[in-house]
Amino acid sequence: MKKLFILRSAALAASLMTMSFASFATETTSWNFRTYNGNDYGTGTGTNSYGNTLNFSSSDTNLSVTAWADTNEISGPDTIETATAANNSYGLLNYNRNNDLHYVDNSTDTDMLLFSFDDFVNISEINIGYIGRYDNGSLAGSDISIAAFSDVPTLSGSTWKEVSEATNLLYSANFASLNEGTNNINVDSEIEARYWLIGAYNSNFGDTFNFQKDYLKIAGITTIAGTGPDPKPPTDVAEPSSLAVLASFGLFAVWRRRKTA
Repeated sequence: MKKLFILRSAALAASLMTMSFASFATETTSWNFRTYNGNDYGTGTGTNSYGNTLNFSSSDTNLSVTAWADTNEISGPDTIETATAANNSYGLLNYNRNNDLHYVDNSTDTDMLLFSFDDFVNISEINIGYIGRYDNGSLAGSDISIAAFSDVPTLSGSTWKEVSEATNLLYSANFASLNEGTNNINVDSEIEARYWLIGAYNSNFGDTFNFQKDYLKIAGITTIAGTGPDPKPPTDVAEPSSLAVLASFGLFAVWRRRKTA
């Protein structure tokens, strides 16, 4: 009887291990884009120049950030050009070619940042480090736009409308009145992409709001690792998880055989 109890307990423990390893398989990464004591968390190439890249890394994947804005004033709709991606103690910002403000904003031109990951991710949260919009003298929440693409979107020379209608667009939405701090953005958990656009409110990418100028700095985002069509090779987590499954079935079989004997 005592042996049966031990075997049953061991089988239960193995099952719990399996559940635990399965929960660890979903990797969540919190990205921090602020500077700290003058030390930039990202490393830039072509720093302080149009078309530069800010690079960030975590234990799971790498990320590059580039800046874009519709600053090419020509007859007809403005087209998109590279801008300068930068960050300070409040987070990421966009210096576009019209040098309007050191925010990601839609004051004169619409600024957006392209986040390019090495692996497929879902974005679940955005941390707003600073908002510069005031209504009647009071600080107001900022509206943002977000879009996901199956491959690198064609931005240079396009209009934001053309980008929003591209065949590689997987998802887009506008979110109203985000506050400073962490905001859940409720992107469909099935949306996984390597390329994400995030910026000041852009009516081309979702619901139309009562337009007011938006100024924000992005302090961080939270990503959830996806699988995608080309996932990374299994990590070390997979092996003990498989062993736990086999162990639980084996112990259960022994327990059943002894119980019926």
